[in-house]
Amino acid sequence: MPDIKVENLKVSYKNRKETNVVLENLNVTFESGKFSSIVGFSGCGKTTLLMAIAGLIPYEGKISYDDVDINYVLTKDLNIAYVSQKYILYQHLSVFDNIAFPLKMMKAPKDEIINRVYEIADLLEIKYLLSRKPRQLSGGQQQRVAIARALVKRPNVILLDEPLSNLDAKLRMEARLFIKKIVSSLNITTLYVTHDFNEAMSMSDKIYIINDKEIKISGTPKEVFNMDNEIVNALKYNGDIKDAL
Repeated sequence: MPDIKVENLKVSYKNRKETNVVLENLNVTFESGKFSSIVGFSGCGKTTLLMAIAGLIPYEGKISYDDVDINYVLTKDLNIAYVSQKYILYQHLSVFDNIAFPLKMMKAPKDEIINRVYEIADLLEIKYLLSRKPRQLSGGQQQRVAIARALVKRPNVILLDEPLSNLDAKLRMEARLFIKKIVSSLNITTLYVTHDFNEAMSMSDKIYIINDKEIKISGTPKEVFNMDNEIVNALKYNGDIKDAL
């Protein structure tokens, strides 16, 4: 699994009147096989960073997967998976066909598709849902299907953009444990975007905090929690984290 190295990243959005710089002079290395959470207040550029790493938007600077500059690699060849807060399941397809879709696009053999769909469905405990349509699923079940579809192609990197934001509090707690368990067992380099400091504290190997267009703070959950820092204190009191450690 690759390290992801971001060097001097700058991302801007232009409209008719002005250029809005979202990220600037951002430097960070996300470690191979680790669960890294990217935290910050709304509008700080968390999703923008994830999309740049996925090769989905233009940027200045350099992003490398194990020293390979992704500017010289087709997005489809990066072997990454991206899960957004909107699950975007294909409503006319069964759960089986939703999960199988990436493999069919890769023209994998039929037997391999069947085996891999059943393998990931078993791991995520959703085999009993394979014949259903998305409209027949709960929010938590739809989330598992979206993650299964991302993992079925066995990615080296998975990018998760606030995937729990549409779930209620009870389901979010269950999903945190489930996601952490799954990606840890598969040893996937994981980047997880959230505005919920409690979520990051309970799930991460390492936390990265974006503020003022760049990574300002990083460390293990315990290290970050114990920092006497204005940004950390503001994030702490934005949610209840007393049970996170």
